[in-house]
Amino acid sequence: MSTLVIVLRAVSLLAFVGPMLLRFIEHPREPAKQARHGGANRVPVAANLAAFALFLLSLLLFPGTTASSLSLLLASLGSVLAVAGAAVVLRSRVVLGPAWSFVPDADQETGLVTTGPYRFVRHPIYLGLVFLAAGQALAFSSLPAFAMVLFGIIPTFVWRARAEEKLLSRIFGERYKVYQQRTKVIIPHFL
Repeated sequence: MSTLVIVLRAVSLLAFVGPMLLRFIEHPREPAKQARHGGANRVPVAANLAAFALFLLSLLLFPGTTASSLSLLLASLGSVLAVAGAAVVLRSRVVLGPAWSFVPDADQETGLVTTGPYRFVRHPIYLGLVFLAAGQALAFSSLPAFAMVLFGIIPTFVWRARAEEKLLSRIFGERYKVYQQRTKVIIPHFL
């Protein structure tokens, strides 16, 4: 049983790697986009990276046991949630196409994306990453990792979403306001 729990935990970690590698698969030799709007947009990104680094460290330092049937159940549920989160991230990134940027960035040339997962929520990548991280915390039966999701990762995504909302409102004006009225920020039909 402990071997299966370890395999499921590995699946949850591999789900994390998939979205990260997408950029290199799409454009292996193209340099990353540079932010056109100054260093302030990099602060939420740095906060996200720090939160994820602490989260991954907590998974390694505080993994739960692998010897119980509860561990197998949590590893199974966590792996499914992590893979589902990775699928949401990947689908959202594909739909964004050239409009995707590591730092908040938008312009009229790439346009306002309102299709695919963006029909339902304005920030589906963040939703997917939260599912992915929560799934990993479940898969590892790690209460400290789950606490990092609640108190580190989610707050930095909310902060980053607010920065993006301001930028998108400034660039797309009334069109973005209409989009905001018909979609939720992160959770469909709720938030």
